Amino acid sequence: MRGRPRTADGTVLDAGGTVFHAGLLDLGPESPGRRTVGLADAPPLDFSVRITRATVAAAMLDEAENPRFPGAVAVPPA
Repeated sequence: MRGRPRTADGTVLDAGGTVFHAGLLDLGPESPGRRTVGLADAPPLDFSVRITRATVAAAMLDEAENPRFPGAVAVPPA
């Protein structure tokens, strides 16, 4: 372990995986303009904004196929 507390996020990050943090989830289609950013570039959490599960799932698949944030936290902004 590289000094991170033993958490689910820490375990994934230590293994070189990507952890996704998303806001409030909603039903609906995938957003055609979806994107993924690193945690430092993510907008502040806004509880009035929702992101669809389909959008988060698509972002996770994109990251699995073409990793851009290995060993880091990624955010699919709503």
